[in-house]
Amino acid sequence: MANTVKISARLPSKIVEEIDRAVQMGIFSNRSDFLKEAARYYLRELSKERFIEEAEEEKWVLRVVQPTLAEDWDSPEDDYWNDY
Repeated sequence: MANTVKISARLPSKIVEEIDRAVQMGIFSNRSDFLKEAARYYLRELSKERFIEEAEEEKWVLRVVQPTLAEDWDSPEDDYWNDY
């Protein structure tokens, strides 16, 4: 088993009721499993958001390079390869 750290958290009773319902339905084996999966899911989503934000910041590069790429894409030099 991987190293684990025990933490304490206070949650609203309605949230705990929903967690317990998921445990009773057999979706999770216990509350800890639910919380581990919830934390993993949330961290993955944050990672996706960060990736999207970084990609948005870097789109300016594509905007600068794209006209050159489009121009080169349809260049007459490409006709040489048509008979290949």
